[in-house]
Amino acid sequence: MHKTFIFICTKKIVKQNMTHLLKGVFSIFILLLLSNGCTQLPLPGRQLTNRLLGQSSKAIFQLRVTKSDRPGIYTVAGTTNLPEEIPITVAAIRYLHPNQQLSFNRDANFIYSILAYQNVDVKKGRWQTDLKLWQIAPDGQFQEVWQMDQSKLGLSLKPAEEVTFVATLAPKESLWELEEDLKKQRITLASSLINNTSDGQRYVQARQILSVALPTGQTKPPEPRPEDINDGWGKRYLLLPEPPIIYKLDKPSQRRIDAPLSTPEFLQ
Repeated sequence: MHKTFIFICTKKIVKQNMTHLLKGVFSIFILLLLSNGCTQLPLPGRQLTNRLLGQSSKAIFQLRVTKSDRPGIYTVAGTTNLPEEIPITVAAIRYLHPNQQLSFNRDANFIYSILAYQNVDVKKGRWQTDLKLWQIAPDGQFQEVWQMDQSKLGLSLKPAEEVTFVATLAPKESLWELEEDLKKQRITLASSLINNTSDGQRYVQARQILSVALPTGQTKPPEPRPEDINDGWGKRYLLLPEPPIIYKLDKPSQRRIDAPLSTPEFLQ
């Protein structure tokens, strides 16, 4: 009788545990069904999870331009996850139209002037440099480089109101090899970042266009440089004086060697 009671109690306990287990599984199943219609929030580690699952990430190559407190100077900074050993060339370009009576159109025939450029090294995925767009003319006026050369070229140019800031990454080897290396790291290079030269060379470039007014004001005229005189030859017509002899040389009165006399010495 005692043994039968223990068996009945044990059977009831097992039955209760199974009932709770089935209720828990049923609750989880209901939650999964309800969550299918909800929007999932992005998790902080989702990008890392995607990499572990084999999903690729996009290459980052961005730039940001801000006007400095100093006149004519703009700060260009950016971020990238491309190889840091490849330097980045940053430039500021203003497009010009050779006929001031025509409206400016980039699709028409145009020329452009590189106002400033710098080579920048990438450190820990970030880079930054300053571009000086203003130059000092011989009369002290602030001008852009194309304004200083306009009279020499005899052209009448109409400048665009905007300046295009570009950051270019051109690997020493072909861009195809760089893309293959990025694929091994599961990084894809978007086609919007890739540009082509006229001879088919491919490079990575990002750009930002800002409205930049022409320089105004003046300062102290710069000192003339030798390359600015005589078409770059400097004052070559001026004879430089001979440097002074700092050593006093005394001619000996008697011969101090035992060698035979030479013919000129006999004739003296």
